[in-house]
Amino acid sequence: MMFSVAAATSLVTLAGGLVLLDPYDTGRLTPLGPKGMAEGPSWQVNASRARDPRFDSAIIGNSRAQMLEPAILDEATGSRFVNLSIQGAGPSELQLVLGAFLRHHAEPRAIVIGIDEWWCRPEQKRGDKFPHWLYAPGAVAYLRGLMRFQTLEHMPRRFAVLRGRAAMARPDGYWDYTSLYLGMTGAEAAQRRMRDGERRGQSDNPKNAFPAVAILKDMLDALPDSTQIAVVWPPTHTSYQPSPGSGAEATLRQCQAALRDLVAARPGARLVDWSGDRDFNRDAANFHDETHYRKILADRLSADVADGLTGRAAAAN
Repeated sequence: MMFSVAAATSLVTLAGGLVLLDPYDTGRLTPLGPKGMAEGPSWQVNASRARDPRFDSAIIGNSRAQMLEPAILDEATGSRFVNLSIQGAGPSELQLVLGAFLRHHAEPRAIVIGIDEWWCRPEQKRGDKFPHWLYAPGAVAYLRGLMRFQTLEHMPRRFAVLRGRAAMARPDGYWDYTSLYLGMTGAEAAQRRMRDGERRGQSDNPKNAFPAVAILKDMLDALPDSTQIAVVWPPTHTSYQPSPGSGAEATLRQCQAALRDLVAARPGARLVDWSGDRDFNRDAANFHDETHYRKILADRLSADVADGLTGRAAAAN
């Protein structure tokens, strides 16, 4: 009996300590103000960035929105952007990220939402690695997720932050992954695929069911009328695009039309579409691989997104 009481007391003490120390700097159930996070994976750090009061605008997307540079958007729009992109995140997961940002910024000046071919697939999630509990709105889900060994492993980094001895993550979330790609052993293989690869013909969504369209609608509906909105379809090399006249192309076109109509129906929202067979998408020198573009293209896209937010015409060709 005494052992059970001691174990329960220890568990409650541990849970209380984790909540108080707020290992992911979420601001939930703790009196601690924003402290920031040590360098780490985006899924982990962005839970802190989403509540940072220095920002009034956000970029929500997966790795293909990671190269959108907040500083370029800041200068053009007068807003203060944070890039909350998370590698491998799907539509339902990005909806949670937006919700986390809105809990701390009820009336954002601008929101950029990155969409791509994954929004045209029948599944809404990209996998089980995303920490839904860390971004979920309810405290119960958060507390359940917090009670795990991974959180304890993270605590030394949290103590380092609280003591001012940690290498801190960049606050605005921008990450130029050029150096990572240049050092990858598969760089040459990616260039060969772009040069010689066979384009997709078979649709991976033959029923043309697009549940992510409803997710995007919910995301747009969650934003106040005063928020500037840009929905961005980033560029891909043409080798990644479906073969002309194929079932895959038909599915993609139908999905894009549904997404385009949805954005057009939202006052003040603009679609910045860099997909398709364009001059810059035919040039493999603009890409690290089929879907991840280089900085020279990223800077042009960032400027075009800024134009969309400020009401100027898109410049892609």
